[in-house]
Amino acid sequence: MRFLIPALLCGLPAAAFAQGDMQVVSYACANDASFQVAFINTGEDSFAVMQNGEYLVPMKIAQSGSGARYLSEDGGLELWTKGQMATVSTFGETEAVLFDDCTEMDAGQQPG
Repeated sequence: MRFLIPALLCGLPAAAFAQGDMQVVSYACANDASFQVAFINTGEDSFAVMQNGEYLVPMKIAQSGSGARYLSEDGGLELWTKGQMATVSTFGETEAVLFDDCTEMDAGQQPG
């Protein structure tokens, strides 16, 4: 499942990225947790697709005071990045941190 995002995004037409760029980032977190995100910048807007278990969660950039903040379409999941650090939380009525103390891994590095 680790390579799901790149495989999925490779199937998209090249025109989807003609006016922007994409970067796939893996994060290692506290308690041996990890996740992967594809960041897509189109020039006009920024998006993220997070792999959460077997699910892909599309997210759109949201207002933040510092770093980059992304929200799922339903607003229930929040990804916050700053530099090489990231946090994933549920957002809304019931707020809880799902992934904490996450650090971007070097290319080719495996979690654990």
